[in-house]
Amino acid sequence: MGRLGRVLFLVLATLLPIAASAGPAEDVAAALDKWVSAFNANSVDALVKLYTPDAVLVGQGGSTLTEGSDAIRKFYSQLEKSGDKVAIGIHKVVVLDDKVAYVTGFNEFTAVRNGETRQAPAGFTMVLVKSGDQWLIAHQHSSRRSNPTQGG
Repeated sequence: MGRLGRVLFLVLATLLPIAASAGPAEDVAAALDKWVSAFNANSVDALVKLYTPDAVLVGQGGSTLTEGSDAIRKFYSQLEKSGDKVAIGIHKVVVLDDKVAYVTGFNEFTAVRNGETRQAPAGFTMVLVKSGDQWLIAHQHSSRRSNPTQGG
């Protein structure tokens, strides 16, 4: 192997561990993906497991604070077998330290009611905390968007 080959090998060997391991931002994004998958599967149990036991959720109505696992289970109970879906659009992950991060962005909920498809564009913010080796949602807020073409 010539000098160029050795240099190329060393550069690739140095970069490989970086590419193989995800960082906190990627781990938080993966937690968001799990939330989307659980929502789209209409799995209330899977959703509740993604929240801390004392999590706070403010839904699109915004009139009440939903606090704790039991209340969050009740909040999502109507989702079971509904066929409702969510799609995440533009979003940003911000890691504040090795145990706290937030995600903010835009999403769109889709539901079929009485044969009619309804879409609800929204904005959201989630605060996630690291518990053991997984990121859990400690706070979630969702707000309807009246003009979804601006900013997302």
